[in-house]
Amino acid sequence: MRVFTYLVALLLFSNIVFAQDNKPEMILIEGGSFIMGNDNSTNSDERPEHKVTLNSFYMGKFEVTIGEYSNFCRSAGIAIPDGDKDVPMTNLSWENAVMYCNWLSKVNALDKCYDIKRDSNKFIVTYKHEANGYRLPTEAEWEYAAVGGVKSKSFSYSGSYEVNEVGWSIKNSGNRAHSVGEKKPNELGLYDMSGNAMEWCFDWYKDDYYSKSEENNPLGPKRGVSKVCRGGNYMCKSNVLRNNRRFNLEQNAEEGLAGIRLVRGE
Repeated sequence: MRVFTYLVALLLFSNIVFAQDNKPEMILIEGGSFIMGNDNSTNSDERPEHKVTLNSFYMGKFEVTIGEYSNFCRSAGIAIPDGDKDVPMTNLSWENAVMYCNWLSKVNALDKCYDIKRDSNKFIVTYKHEANGYRLPTEAEWEYAAVGGVKSKSFSYSGSYEVNEVGWSIKNSGNRAHSVGEKKPNELGLYDMSGNAMEWCFDWYKDDYYSKSEENNPLGPKRGVSKVCRGGNYMCKSNVLRNNRRFNLEQNAEEGLAGIRLVRGE
């Protein structure tokens, strides 16, 4: 009986330590209103500018790293990715990103944010609004955080007018991802919002969505053929790392150097 009790205690302790090792550092993003988009852009999908109001939320201080994602891979029994553990995980599909969010929620005894149904042809995800777990940011949450939220100084890039101060692009990256947090943070203390890894958002992508967007806590179109990703990556030219720039990839794409920045409700 003593041996059994000891083993149970050891297992519980191990689970607590494992959860602590997989608890990302989050920053409170105070809710508010901002003008989303850019009427001066040559890209029609950034127009028109429109007012968006968001509730407060927490966002990951850093992008999810290879080391953090590797813990999920070990748990799921899938191949461990190669690379420096402090470099952001990239070339990750949107589907794997939402599964990682659910796994991390479970590890930390939180509610899963996504109901996932899949078969050989479909991967259907429903967002559970009442859940308190980890999730991907909406596109509006991502841009609001990138521009600095209530502390915004209206920089072109996330934290500066000079991209080299805050981001990794084709000009300064040496064609590789860099450890998270090596550049200056933005006004909210978020790192690498411009460049390094592209970052998946929850929303479906449509190029004319801004003309139809809801004002309060928009979740994007109800359907689409690709998912929004933001921030650009280390192989992008500097001018496309602007805070307003939109990208999109198919949800099962394992290319584009896309990764994860986590969000939780307040």
